[in-house]
Amino acid sequence: MSEITKVDVLVVGAGPTGLLLASELARRGVGVRLIEKRTFPAEHSRALAVLPRTMEMMDQLGLANAFINSSHQAKGICFYGRDRREAFRSSLSDLPSEFPFFLLLPQTETEMILRDHARKAGVEIERGMSFLRMVQKGQRVLATLERMDGTTEEIDASYVVGCDGSRSAVRQAAGLEFNGGGYGQSWLLADVVLDPALDPNWLHGFTSIDGPIFFFPLPNHIWRIVLMRKRGEIATTEVSMNEIVETLNKNHLGHLRARDPSWLAGFGIQHRRTVHIRMGRVFLCGDAAHVHSPAGGQGMNMGLGDAFNLGWKLAHVIHGNSREEILDSYEAERMPVIDGVMRMTDQITKLITATDGPRVWIREWILPIVSKMGFAAKMAMRLSQLSLGYPHSSIVLPGRVTAGAKPGERLPPLSFLDLATKRASRTPDLFGKGKIVFLVMPDLGIGSEGMREVMDRRPDLIDWQWMINKGAGKPAEARSGELVWVDEDGKVREELGVEDHPSFAMLRPDGIVMARGELCETQLMQVFLCRVFGGSVTGRFPS
Repeated sequence: MSEITKVDVLVVGAGPTGLLLASELARRGVGVRLIEKRTFPAEHSRALAVLPRTMEMMDQLGLANAFINSSHQAKGICFYGRDRREAFRSSLSDLPSEFPFFLLLPQTETEMILRDHARKAGVEIERGMSFLRMVQKGQRVLATLERMDGTTEEIDASYVVGCDGSRSAVRQAAGLEFNGGGYGQSWLLADVVLDPALDPNWLHGFTSIDGPIFFFPLPNHIWRIVLMRKRGEIATTEVSMNEIVETLNKNHLGHLRARDPSWLAGFGIQHRRTVHIRMGRVFLCGDAAHVHSPAGGQGMNMGLGDAFNLGWKLAHVIHGNSREEILDSYEAERMPVIDGVMRMTDQITKLITATDGPRVWIREWILPIVSKMGFAAKMAMRLSQLSLGYPHSSIVLPGRVTAGAKPGERLPPLSFLDLATKRASRTPDLFGKGKIVFLVMPDLGIGSEGMREVMDRRPDLIDWQWMINKGAGKPAEARSGELVWVDEDGKVREELGVEDHPSFAMLRPDGIVMARGELCETQLMQVFLCRVFGGSVTGRFPS
């Protein structure tokens, strides 16, 4: 008879998504086990791009420098038409982010950074452990795991999260279909030296007889070539350097002499997703829930976004700080994002792979025109994932705000001072405790007693902080240990759309604005918090 082990959360799959989720849970005091079928880390990787929004998440976790130090940065992407003239250029340089670039880093390096982060949080990958089956019983999930020697282990978990890729065993055990299909195309990639090289500050794409050819600059002067193979080739057909050289020569790119390949591989692309990403106490993240064209480098970043969205919610439910219904917001928030990204990548793929018909005309003639009319800037916001948000979420309070970062949108980059240390501080410094931040911006001497009474009922959930104007001095109501920040030039208030009245911004641990309003709106906030996190409305507060 196999042993039975209890755990709060079983995470299946130790790729980037599983590593980030397990780390987020562990650093919040949740008991987590992270299992992985593979006995060794992957040696090669198809995922490359780490997008600006993902870098903001990594910055919040203190990992931005680790990513930057190991990577190559590109300003944006250039795409060239059949005549080799530039048809489209999308620059990220003007994005409202501290990371206005594509950060190019092999997924193997990303996994190494996240493994170290997980280890520091107390999580070790249990390798050679396969997920066999599970059954949900009441408030628990009973899962069966199998070791390499054939022995099994029974896990009694509060929740199970499948981060185990497109062939997810967790998804199959949950009975969820993976709807969609393939593109009927065969692609290849090659990590090579180019002599002479293209401008390494940009990603480059060229149309060709058979389809697009892309060049991605990597660290250590390596370039990744990704191209669509001749019609009729299948993804499993062996890849050779001769095929790459011939394709470049045939498409007037032979002057880019490719040599010294470090990796060659063929692959196909698909667009599939599940109807649900939550089934009771089982969740899916990343490729287990959705796969799509690699156009725009969205895939791995989407999985990391799933994990960042789900981790804090699970932790608060497990610790009893929130009712379980908050977990419904995971699917409600992420599915529209998933659908939007899948539509975008599908449209891009069909546009860049077209060899005849109206899409060719659009690509060759319309794109160069509209790219100069604001389209490129809008596309940069979408590709960077900075425009993604949850404005219609049930755990976001819409309010009446018309300016600045609105509820459901990401918190933009902010700069301010720590009143106590005079140290220059930034947005990530707000989230050091991993709680929901209640950022108070006092003015006119109006007190915060009513709102205090509301927030004091949830000390394990909410972290009260202050943002004062320059020269205002420490608020008399500030308690010991509360962070007090100084908005030196008024930019914080400007970004949050706050005028000169006592206001607040409630900020989620995943960097999303949850609510904004005035300090006098105590009744509104009490009702909102009770609806989202549970509890009953009590007491009388001025409205």
